Amino acid sequence: MGRTASKPSQLEASAHTGPAELCPRPPPTPARARRPSIDTEQRAAAVAEAQTRAELRGGGGVSVLHIKAMAIRLRHRVQSTPRHPEASSYVAVDIVPKRSKEEHSDLAGVMAIIIHPLSSLLVAFPLGIAAHMRGWGALPTFWLNILALIPLAKILGDGTEELAAAIKNDTVSGLLNATLGNAVEMILSVQTLRRGLLEVVKATLLGSILSNILLVLGTSFLLGGLTGSSKSHSRNHIIHLDGYKPARCTLEKEQFFSSKNALVNMAMQLLACMTCALPTVFAAESDLEETRDKVVEVSRIGAVIIMFAYVAYIVFQLHTHKTMLALDEGQGSDDEDEEDDEGGLSAGAAVLLMAVTTVLVSISSEFLSSAIDEVVKHCGIPELFIGIIVLPFAGNACEHASAVRFAMQDRLGLSIGIAVGSSTQIALFVVPFTVMVGWLLGQPMDLVFGSMNTTVMILGVLVVLTLVIDGRSNWLKGFMLCIAYLFCAVLYWCMPPHMD
Repeated sequence: MGRTASKPSQLEASAHTGPAELCPRPPPTPARARRPSIDTEQRAAAVAEAQTRAELRGGGGVSVLHIKAMAIRLRHRVQSTPRHPEASSYVAVDIVPKRSKEEHSDLAGVMAIIIHPLSSLLVAFPLGIAAHMRGWGALPTFWLNILALIPLAKILGDGTEELAAAIKNDTVSGLLNATLGNAVEMILSVQTLRRGLLEVVKATLLGSILSNILLVLGTSFLLGGLTGSSKSHSRNHIIHLDGYKPARCTLEKEQFFSSKNALVNMAMQLLACMTCALPTVFAAESDLEETRDKVVEVSRIGAVIIMFAYVAYIVFQLHTHKTMLALDEGQGSDDEDEEDDEGGLSAGAAVLLMAVTTVLVSISSEFLSSAIDEVVKHCGIPELFIGIIVLPFAGNACEHASAVRFAMQDRLGLSIGIAVGSSTQIALFVVPFTVMVGWLLGQPMDLVFGSMNTTVMILGVLVVLTLVIDGRSNWLKGFMLCIAYLFCAVLYWCMPPHMD
């Protein structure tokens, strides 16, 4: 009776402790006595209660748009280390000391962004230009520019975040990440639209959605569920093993995340699926030659409607339900605080960096899109495979790696914010953006993605929805998502040309 009555007081005391003490710890084990096992439901309830209290104390909400900004800031501030004695995950971090205002300089900030292992791929940019100018062939031009887009996408994303940090306004920061977070996809889509490769544009957008919700989220769940932690439980994870000893790889691990934001984003993606499915059915129910103009008209009006839905989504995230969607996972792990992080660039320097990078991305995308037709004809790579698998990987490789690393550090909220948030932005903003740009360029870009592509997108969203609805993850959920993405890749590799 005495031991049972002491548990509520421990839970109440946990609400007044620091972040590292949010979860109640089991009572001390007497000498020569076997430590009693902790009931799984009680431990999970304690974690959930502590998480709720932390959210209520947090004040300002952390939306998916803010989480993407946090992820990029953390990418600047953390360095992977083999193990940190106080961190909750074996993929721990050492925080780079904050610089004083006197130490801030635009040159140092630019160098901090450029000096990165991925920047070594920048050598592919001049080689890609040379391949196009000197006639080395379509295949070298294609792959060299694919490699060049990887570091350029990272630099453009970092420049966007530096601009948001320099402005020091949460709403503006969220809007910047909402509009420019997928700038590479937008630039690549515009360049491809100019050449009339409408199906490649649609495939690239579909591939960006699938790679985020299936590959990135799946890999995050898989590796996050297998990576060991230094503690058996925290506010972000729990390991259902008695007498757990820290290890680099573990079993019985379950990670927690707020399902509110995930469900809002998946609902918005289902809405986007509907706006693609209905025009596809509309076009299939009649002679496409006679109704082509009507299909394009419906798509353009629908794109405007989707844009209004995206504006409502941003207002919901950043203003009306900011506190409700607060994510305790997005505020850091048990051992660090990334609040009040200052940018390393001034606003002018960030804008200049973004402008220069945008020009380079446009040049690389132009040469890349010019080589697609030749690669498809002479190299045997299906056009849909290029659009759905290859191009999205080039534009999001760095962001994908960040999402996986955060999951391995038991920051699954950040991983979901990157993966699910990015796919929602593409579905609700980039897709209608390409339709409107096609309208301006005189290209009949529409929302008819084809029956196969629409089916794949709807089923992918439904699978993810069923896996995130409970706010928990494990390695099996991640494995299922990775298998789904691999099956889609095989499907598009083997798809005959007439089905494109």
